[in-house]
Amino acid sequence: MESVFEALDPEAPYRFAVFGDQRALADGEWQVLLQKIADLDRENPFAFLIDTGDIVEDGKHSDQFAMLREILEPVRPLPYLVGIGNHEVSDNKERVARENAAAFLRYLDADFGPDRMYYRKDLGAATFLFLDTNDFTYGEDGDRKACPLQVDPATREGEQLGWLRDQAEDLRDQDRTVIAVMHHPLVQSSEKHSAAACALWNFSDDGETLADVLADAGTDIVLTGHTHTYERFRMTRTDGHEMQLINISGRPRDAFLWIGSGDRRAQDIRGEEHEWLDEMGWVGLDHWSVEQIEYMEKDDEADEFAVLTVGPDGGVELRVHFLTEQGVGPGDDVGLRSGERVRLK
Repeated sequence: MESVFEALDPEAPYRFAVFGDQRALADGEWQVLLQKIADLDRENPFAFLIDTGDIVEDGKHSDQFAMLREILEPVRPLPYLVGIGNHEVSDNKERVARENAAAFLRYLDADFGPDRMYYRKDLGAATFLFLDTNDFTYGEDGDRKACPLQVDPATREGEQLGWLRDQAEDLRDQDRTVIAVMHHPLVQSSEKHSAAACALWNFSDDGETLADVLADAGTDIVLTGHTHTYERFRMTRTDGHEMQLINISGRPRDAFLWIGSGDRRAQDIRGEEHEWLDEMGWVGLDHWSVEQIEYMEKDDEADEFAVLTVGPDGGVELRVHFLTEQGVGPGDDVGLRSGERVRLK
């Protein structure tokens, strides 16, 4: 994989596609989405793909990764980079799930394994930091009940936090665009999974939050998933550092039995972001400004993927593409509705 990235022309822009929360046991929409990406790749090649996580329904079952390999066949020539999701590791409750996911994804990094599912890629003018937010959100055994105030450096999350701080120190004086990829969002407007996002935002070690560590690393863009919707936030720290959080994770839809799509829907909280987040349990908002820029409205819900273009100067452009029909099989004719190009940096 590294040789593919080394072949990138440092003087030319490159494109990559981002999607997430499709799962290998989906009803055919993922295959349609991947075919649309493959079609765009033929028109104007992508350098790689990024998945924001939940690549299978349940990582305890190794056969699901074999199914995933088949689903990815239309885009097989493209490097497939993953921010590990909670479904492939069973919310950290099943060791075998982490082992299965690590076996499938071991190509991502020489040190990738069940206890280290985070890594870095330097591609052109951008640095990508792929995190494993499951440890921060659920704890190593999946039984976390409250946010820690002090992290044991000998634990998995302690080692990852130390690694991330090392990246921050290394990137501090470098003029690079930094993109973090992490399954769980730091902020969101939907009610479902809001506790997980709140826990991740409130996670701290000696008073330093994960958002602060990312900002100290010079992070410009955070790509997330988990909520099954699309929305974009601007987060600005009082020292002026700005990060844009972009959630690319499909669409809200009815799930199993009583679990419907309503709680997954993004809400319009523009102008009331801090009030909403404060009411839902977010803390430490006094030194951050959080602004909701876009959200997926109910009448406009669709499975989606994003295309990001990185220029040789580190500038980044975003365009989101939505499938025009839903609940269809791989052979059906489905179009795309493309949003406007947005300059992120």
